[in-house]
Amino acid sequence: MNPVITAFEASPDRGHGLARDMPVRWAFEEVGQPYDVRLVSFAAMKAPAHRALQPFGQIPTCEQDGLMLFESGAIVPHITEGHPGLLSADPDARTRGIAWMFAATRIVEPAVVDRELAWFTERDKPWYAERHPAIDRRIATGSTC
Repeated sequence: MNPVITAFEASPDRGHGLARDMPVRWAFEEVGQPYDVRLVSFAAMKAPAHRALQPFGQIPTCEQDGLMLFESGAIVPHITEGHPGLLSADPDARTRGIAWMFAATRIVEPAVVDRELAWFTERDKPWYAERHPAIDRRIATGSTC
């Protein structure tokens, strides 16, 4: 049975992987693992059935062989454990790969989400023209300032 991931049906790409489910899709595609996608609405994400899978009412989740995981930062390492090649067998190189996984979820992703949120909610505001390049610098440099 293929793993099943959840994606947000109302994302700008209508659930095709340009939201927080993208790293999970990318990892599965890198290892050649077919997967299925269950699209969820905003209302469904906040409902008890989804919160039983993801306590914060977000995406993605991943269900595979009776194991339910949430958070791409947990799902991707799980995928690497079952598929040789995503992380090096060399301990130092493996640790550097893990460091980049943490950087993606702790530094890069929040800035990218901030950029998208600003575009959706602030692009008509006078400060947007000044804020947008600052967010792009955060993404490029990893700076939190």
